[in-house]
Amino acid sequence: MIAEDEKRLVLLAAIIQLGGSGSKKQVLDEIERASFMKFSPHDLQFRKTRKELNWRNDLAYIKDHLTNEGHLLSAQWNTWAITEKGKGHFASLASRLTSQRQFQHFNPEAAPTIAALVSGEPFSDENALSGETSFTEGHQTKQWTTTYERNPQLRVAAINMHGVVCMGCGFDFEAKYGDIGSGFIEVHHTKPISSLGGAAAVNPATDLIVLCSNCHSIVHRKRPSPLSLETLKAFVRSPRRAQ
Repeated sequence: MIAEDEKRLVLLAAIIQLGGSGSKKQVLDEIERASFMKFSPHDLQFRKTRKELNWRNDLAYIKDHLTNEGHLLSAQWNTWAITEKGKGHFASLASRLTSQRQFQHFNPEAAPTIAALVSGEPFSDENALSGETSFTEGHQTKQWTTTYERNPQLRVAAINMHGVVCMGCGFDFEAKYGDIGSGFIEVHHTKPISSLGGAAAVNPATDLIVLCSNCHSIVHRKRPSPLSLETLKAFVRSPRRAQ
């Protein structure tokens, strides 16, 4: 994968992560927030001809190339929006990640997130705990093989301590769906297990919380560190939800 293809990959990934479109600032900020790129000292220097970091300016040129090739829409001013052709181009670029070990611009730690974007399934602790995130292109299935051992007793302990009502928004699956929702809840690691650096002690009382599926997805929108329970609750209480 050449350097430009790495830049194409991260730019398209950011647009897809934003829901398929976003302003120039939103897309470039998302690349930085999601740690899709690794930056060299040169990347972080300001372009002399304009007050913008080199890496952001370079990706603006990549955007023009993608637009000319039909991977991004050209009619929307100040909006970078991906086309169906662009989604296919993104999947093609992503499929080449598994055969490459070194990258000039792409941050390999973002590979599971890229795979999740291709498959359409959000990446979270649940993906990491199950040991695999996969996507399909044509008749081939690619799998990211980084695995994390899961202790099922921790899930049981967390539910025994915290119950099955979402600690973020108060959602109760059984109250909403009846018997089929009885006992169902997702367990969230406040410190992602992928960041523990190997086997480590986990205290269900302080290191695990229970969340509904929506809240669990939202806390993982902030990478590399998930939102705290307190921040999540603040969003739930925010009057902005009614706007």
